[in-house]
This record gives sequence, C-alpha cells and structure tokens, in this order.
Amino acid sequence: MARGNSSYFHYIHFIAKRQRGFTLLELVIAVSVMSIMLAMAAPSFSNLIASQKIKRLATELEWIMVQAKSEAVMRGANTKLHYISVNTTPSSINDWSIVLKDNTGNQLSSISSESFSNINICRTFTSENTEFKSRDGRPKSSGGIVFYIDLAKQIKVLTSNLTGRIYTCSIGADNYGLKACPSSGASGCV
Repeated sequence: MARGNSSYFHYIHFIAKRQRGFTLLELVIAVSVMSIMLAMAAPSFSNLIASQKIKRLATELEWIMVQAKSEAVMRGANTKLHYISVNTTPSSINDWSIVLKDNTGNQLSSISSESFSNINICRTFTSENTEFKSRDGRPKSSGGIVFYIDLAKQIKVLTSNLTGRIYTCSIGADNYGLKACPSSGASGCV
C-alpha cells in the first residue's frame, strides 16, 4: 500500500513540473477579455467622477456661505462673498473664483475653478458680491449660484435673505442625488 501511494505522489510531482504556466494563446484570450471589460466600464467611471465633482462643489459652496454667515456674526461685522468671473449668464470661460472677505478686505476663504475643471458656473445674485449681515448672518439679498457640466443637469445653491437658509437643489428634475428645486428657486443659467 505504501508503495502505491509513493508512485502516485511521484506521478503528481511529475505532472506539476510539466505544467508551469499559461500558454501564449490563453494569455492573449485573458488580456482580450480584460480589455473589453475595461472599455465597457470606462464611460461609467467618467460619469461617476463628474458626479462626485458636482457634489463636492455643492458642498464647498454651501460651506463657504455658512462660513460667511458665521464669520459675520462672530466678528460683529459684515462679510462679503465676491464673485470673480461668475456672471449672471453662463460663459465659455472656465476661470472663476468665489472669495470670502471680512469687512476690512482680508480673504478668509475661497473656491476656484482650479479644483473644479470643466464645471460652468453662473450666479442669480444681482450684484457681484453678496453681503452677510453681522447682526443675524443673513444675506442682504436672496439668490444663488448655479453650476453644471451638462446644461440639462444644473445644480443650484440657494440662500434666502428672509430666513438665511442655505440649501442645494437640482433645477428641473432630481439629478446627482439632489432633489428638484421648488418652483420659487427653479431658475438657472440659460
């Protein structure tokens, strides 16, 4: 019995030495299948990256407005958001920035197109800056900032001078996981 097992293990060892890897044909087929799968997945990755970029910009815009409100109340002096190259109509120029400054003109925070390439942006505020009051942190005027990669999927960060509320919504329909804007905040860039 022991002799039978010994020859069996010798046979397995011999077979294992003979078969050491893939043949060229097997390797070519495996690489072809993998490249086809990657080519099919690439468009969904680019959509995922664009979606995450939009969501990140929405969060940063909300936070810079919250910071403007907080700094105004904390300092006891008005703060301003300055819109540099953020027009009331969309522009093909993709070089913009939004800067938060205190009442003496010192920069407190900023957001720019350097971190958000290929995103178009415009504002629904009537002036080139939005002032936040020191008494209650509310903006002096209502409005919003609209941004998009695809014109059909515009996102808007709104603030109200009556309530001081800041919120983000999607213009028209639900997009990027954001609910559609109420009819009062549904105007965007055209």
